[in-house]
Amino acid sequence: MSDYKEFVDAYSNRLPQQNRWDTGHKTKEQCSRKIFQQVRKRHQELAENDDCYWFAIFEKKSGALIGHIDFDVFVRSTHQFANFGYQIYNRHWGKGYGQEAAKAGLEIGVRDLKLNRLEAAINVDNRKSIRLAKCIGMRREGIKKRYWFEFGKWTDHLIYVANPEDVGLKPRNPFDRKGH
Repeated sequence: MSDYKEFVDAYSNRLPQQNRWDTGHKTKEQCSRKIFQQVRKRHQELAENDDCYWFAIFEKKSGALIGHIDFDVFVRSTHQFANFGYQIYNRHWGKGYGQEAAKAGLEIGVRDLKLNRLEAAINVDNRKSIRLAKCIGMRREGIKKRYWFEFGKWTDHLIYVANPEDVGLKPRNPFDRKGH
């Protein structure tokens, strides 16, 4: 609950929407304590069920909430695979925060969440996100046709991938329960 003030500021004081991927704008009325508690509870439940992990990104000097990274776990067992997402809120674009946060996110996904494969599914025309994926060392693997339903239709996505070796770590045996 100590981050409530930063939550309100991050969501209600954004610049006008800059492009179709610039989502999450809310009014101050949509940022009540009750809604904040519901969001926190939902994220906690998803993490406890190993379905999704959502990490807030805070600016080091000011403590402002400036974005988030997330891991949507698709398969554990023999795959250890998740979709990796990242978003910096528009007031903070162009300051290098996306690169720093996404690079740290790859390490968190592999080291802490014990994932073997992180995929970033990116709209084929989202040049900034593609550039960021390349910059942090993700490899383009291909295009998934009609992969995601958004903007009222099925859309194609480029797939960028990172594995443990890409972040300087060794792959782990998914059946080795040590440290899991």
